[in-house]
Amino acid sequence: MRAALPVCIEVSQGYWPKAKYAIRMLLEPLGLGPLFKPRSELRGHGLYYGQNPAGLPSTITVLPLAHNAEEFYDGFTAIDVASVCWREHADFNIPVLFSSETGDDLVASAFYWLSGWQEFTVHERDQHGRFPHKASLQAILEVTRLPVVDCYRMLLRERLEGAGINTDLRKWAGKDWAFCPTIDVDYLRHWRFGMIFREKVEYFLLNRRKVSVGERWRRLFQFIRSYFSRGDAFKIALRNMYLEIRTYGNATIFLKAAAHGPNDVSYQLDQRFLRELLVDLSSDGFEVGLHPSYHAHTHAAYLRNERRALNEITGTDPVSVRQHFLRYDSAITPYIQEAVGFRIDSSLGFAECAGFRNGTCMPFLRFDPVRNKVMDIWEMPLLFMDGALFNRQQYGAAEAIQESIEIIKLCQTFGGVAVGLWHNVIGEELDYPGWGEHFKKTLRWSSTQGAHIASLRDALGAWTGYPIAN
Repeated sequence: MRAALPVCIEVSQGYWPKAKYAIRMLLEPLGLGPLFKPRSELRGHGLYYGQNPAGLPSTITVLPLAHNAEEFYDGFTAIDVASVCWREHADFNIPVLFSSETGDDLVASAFYWLSGWQEFTVHERDQHGRFPHKASLQAILEVTRLPVVDCYRMLLRERLEGAGINTDLRKWAGKDWAFCPTIDVDYLRHWRFGMIFREKVEYFLLNRRKVSVGERWRRLFQFIRSYFSRGDAFKIALRNMYLEIRTYGNATIFLKAAAHGPNDVSYQLDQRFLRELLVDLSSDGFEVGLHPSYHAHTHAAYLRNERRALNEITGTDPVSVRQHFLRYDSAITPYIQEAVGFRIDSSLGFAECAGFRNGTCMPFLRFDPVRNKVMDIWEMPLLFMDGALFNRQQYGAAEAIQESIEIIKLCQTFGGVAVGLWHNVIGEELDYPGWGEHFKKTLRWSSTQGAHIASLRDALGAWTGYPIAN
């Protein structure tokens, strides 16, 4: 249950929806539900955000509005890095984006990160059309691994409690933090004909990796023996990952339902292997979400049809979605996700590294800066991805495990959720060395630290206190 907290906002009409949203997102994890009132109705304890606190009761906590915040959010402009102020608190060095002589504007600063405002002002994109980490304010300020918004909330919490307002961090099914393992099934079979030719025949004949003839023979023999004795490594890995996770809780598995280009690999959802697996997943409470095709992040018809195709196999409307390649256009993707019926997205992580793309490890509702309104779709922020750790950051298993655990500890500290992304390619140790070890050890560590281990849907439902459904 949320305790109601009277809140008065005195800002311009255009900025009001932004301020209301940011205050709500700051307060709700503290177990406080903002009850928005005019100044005349602020009595006893409450919160005020504006530039004119004169005459308010002394029991009201004042959050100052920075003099330039309203003007800044009138148009899509970039932050002046030179204007950022730094605050040392509880061993954290916290960047505050808006401040004035009356104090730090935590509301305007939080809105910047949560809304993804920088993705509307920075036009650089990578080869897949993604917002690149190197162009982010996190990279510029070197705070990629700091949940900045959660630091703001920590500062706000101290002020509220100092004023006699009780706060109580929301729990995750009675636990202090949550860990959500997720699996993106980009490929269901390793050894398709093209893959066999490219990875084995071409490797053997052309010696493209410049290894000895003896080593090439050994690898080819190992592949043949493994394939015919055990079956396909990707299918085996997917089942083994499910069996490993169910020891601790459940998870979300994202399946593809279509292919519309060379970056998609199709597989049949009605094949026997998947039908049998889906029965087991359902019996153990796992969630099946949609992993849309490469172009679906801006294509509503693709997204709608793929969601329908997955529904036909599972018998339920998928609630959660993660875009393929983490392709996400902030001006389009959340809008079409919401329109076709999704309630949870977990695409917003950096494709190049682990970190907090929106400055938080808490669930948050998406905000549409173009239409200036809050949306009906939750973001479960993606913390790290195996491909980023091993391929982009070039970590070995030990480094990837250490990096993941260190950043998960921050989610634990702030009582948030750590969402990890793995692929079922981890079953092929020759091509993906250490990936399987990273999966198992990260999962087990989170369990030993008392995390609520659950699917995105179940974790969010436990946190909000109501089931997440369409």
